[in-house]
Amino acid sequence: MKLNLPCFVRPTCLMLTVVGCSLASSLFLSPRIDAAYRTEIVPPASTTAPTPAPSNTQTEATPKVPAKREPAAPDAAVAPLAFLEGHWVTTLPNGMVSEEMWMPVRGKAMLGSFRQTRPDGNPAFFEFTQIVAMKDGVVLRQVHLHGRFETDERRKEPMLLKLAKVEENSATFVPIADGEFGEGSKSHAGDLANVTYARSTSTDGAEVLTLRIESRPVKDPKNPDAEPKPQIIEIAMKRTE
Repeated sequence: MKLNLPCFVRPTCLMLTVVGCSLASSLFLSPRIDAAYRTEIVPPASTTAPTPAPSNTQTEATPKVPAKREPAAPDAAVAPLAFLEGHWVTTLPNGMVSEEMWMPVRGKAMLGSFRQTRPDGNPAFFEFTQIVAMKDGVVLRQVHLHGRFETDERRKEPMLLKLAKVEENSATFVPIADGEFGEGSKSHAGDLANVTYARSTSTDGAEVLTLRIESRPVKDPKNPDAEPKPQIIEIAMKRTE
């Protein structure tokens, strides 16, 4: 249908038509120009897959698993003392209970403990003993403590003995000489002459560990004119579970 427009409107319509066509052309061509531009300046993607960066597991060396180490075997110098191992108990006629426990030989050492308990249940004293193989021989160290772990004034320093004789199920220890196991080493054993541990079997078939403590000859305070004699204490303890 033909429209009759005023003459001053016609140039304006013509201008709008021209502008509209130009705008449409611009919108239509822009994506293509941009695409062509990108094709010229952006290289095509490579068809070869990139080499992946090496992972840590590939670059790091596989850690070595440390070889399993076995526990130390009993030292040949201490192994003959294995007869001490166990829990040994006796009840004295006065109601005292004496008991000693020895752990198994482990490497170069054994560890033992002694406890004496009064009839009223209170501890009388404790002793802790170690037997250790050293380059100069086998030594026994012992500390003596009262019931509340008070140090005995007469035995402030550990007593130090050495293995003098070992036989089947028997071992005797004697005080060391001053300096025998290093500079300044002393026995701190007082009048002690020797200590012997011996294991035997009683008539009823029970295993018994006898602790024999012998002193040097000493005077009897009740008879000072008598010839000095050694004092001997023996404690026989039965094995218990």
